[in-house]
Amino acid sequence: MLRRRALVIVASLILLGAIAVPVVAFLIVPQFVRQTLVEELPAAPAATLRIGATEAPVALVSGELVRISLADYGTGTVRIVKVGDAAVLRFDNVDIAGAPDTYVYLSDRTDGAPGRFTDLGRLKATNGSFNYPIPAGTDLGAVRSVVIWCRQFSVTITYAVIR
Repeated sequence: MLRRRALVIVASLILLGAIAVPVVAFLIVPQFVRQTLVEELPAAPAATLRIGATEAPVALVSGELVRISLADYGTGTVRIVKVGDAAVLRFDNVDIAGAPDTYVYLSDRTDGAPGRFTDLGRLKATNGSFNYPIPAGTDLGAVRSVVIWCRQFSVTITYAVIR
């Protein structure tokens, strides 16, 4: 009888641990991994403008970040903006779930998967408004979405289909 009770206690502790670890890892810890960054939209230097080009930024496409699940979400707007001769990915008033090892991709897909993508680098912050320069030569016509990807867990945190 005592042996059976010990077995039930051990099994219960294992089950509790199996439930607690994902809850802590995906719901509680990300709430403490938050950063806020507020950057202005860059202005085109006058020396880099072509004749007839405008200094005012022009939004080419935009989209809204979506909630995928309780742990994987984002809100706010993303835009691809033309600033002089350069293109910039702009995050406006975003709130993105905290996760480790997160990157920003310009993707050719609309389902939240990276697909064929251009890697713009690590996510700068989980909250705020900030910019990523888009490398010259990037085919903006092929970009269908912006994906926030967690490399550590190979999962999409959020994405925005851009139009």
